Amino acid sequence: MLGSANQSRQANGGVRYTMIYQDATSLPSETATATYNLSNPLPAGLIEEFGLRITGVVGAYPTTASLAELVNGVRITFNGDQWFNIQTQANVNTSNTISRVGAFLQDIGGRVVEDTSSTTSVDMTLWIPCGINVPTNSRFELQLDYVVSGQAFTSGNFEVWCKYGKATNITVVGNMTSQNLAQDTQTLMTVKIPTIKGATVAGIALQGQTAVDNLNSVIVKPLGDFQYSPTYLRGISGASQNGYEFADLGDSQNELQFADKLAGYYFIPLYNLEIIDGSVSLLLNAGVAEFYTATPVLNLPTSGAGERQPRQTSGKATGSKGAILSRAEDV
Repeated sequence: MLGSANQSRQANGGVRYTMIYQDATSLPSETATATYNLSNPLPAGLIEEFGLRITGVVGAYPTTASLAELVNGVRITFNGDQWFNIQTQANVNTSNTISRVGAFLQDIGGRVVEDTSSTTSVDMTLWIPCGINVPTNSRFELQLDYVVSGQAFTSGNFEVWCKYGKATNITVVGNMTSQNLAQDTQTLMTVKIPTIKGATVAGIALQGQTAVDNLNSVIVKPLGDFQYSPTYLRGISGASQNGYEFADLGDSQNELQFADKLAGYYFIPLYNLEIIDGSVSLLLNAGVAEFYTATPVLNLPTSGAGERQPRQTSGKATGSKGAILSRAEDV
C-alpha cells in the first residue's frame, strides 16, 4: 500500500527521492584505479536528477580538496540507451581546486554536495540533471571510474538515487570527440553531435590532457569567426564570476570555496544551437602538443510523470539550458 501511495503522489506531480541501488564495494581504492559496472531495475517516472552518493570512514581525507576529484568517468544507460557519458583527464588526489567532474556538473545545471565537517568521514553526492521519463520495467546500467585514492576506506557505502518529479528539460551528455593538437598550429576538431529529434546543443566541454592552461585560442564556428582566449570563454560561460563552488577541507570545514576557472578545462556555451549536419566545428590552437577531448551537452523538452499524459507546469527548467544561460547572462 505504501508503494501505491508513493506512485500516486508521483503521478499527481509530486517530488520523490528513491534509492535504487546500494553496495559496500563500489568505492575508490588507495592502491590502484578502479572501474565498476553496475545495473539494477529502475522505477517508472520522470527522473529530474540522478544521484551518485559515496559515504564512508577514512583514516584521513582521501583528497586534498573535493572527493569528486577521484571520479574520472561516469557512463549511464537507461534501457539500453546511453544518455550520460563524461570522461575526464588530469585527475589526481592531490589537486587543491575544483574537480573536473564538479566543474562539468555545475556547468550543465548539476552539483556536488559534500560534507566538509570531518576529515575522517566522507559523504558526497554527485547530482546529475536528467529529465528522462522512464516506463515500467526499466533498468539502469552504470560504469563508474575512479583514480587512485589518497587514503583507504575503512568502511563505506555506494548508493544510486533518483529524484522523481513532474517537468524539466532533458539533458543528454554525448560521447566525446578526441583530437591531438600540434604545438602552435591551428587544428580543426569536428565534434560529433548525437542525433536526437528535437534536441539542441547547450554547450561543449573542452578538456586538455594536463591541468595547465595550454590552450591559446579557439574559434567556435557556430558563434562566429573570431578567436576566443580561455579567459574569454570563461567569461561567456559564467565561470569567471566565481561560477564554481567546491569543498576543500584544507581551507575550511565550515564553508565551500569559490573558483573562477579550472586550468585545462573550458566550457563553450552554444545557446541551444540547432544542428543540421550532426557536428560542430572548433578551430583550436595550443601552446604545447596535447591531447584534447570535446564532450557535447544536449538539451530538449520533455513531459510527463510515470506513464500519464503530462502537462508542463514548471515555471523554471532545471536542465542545461537554464543553468548555462542564466548564469552567463543574468549576472
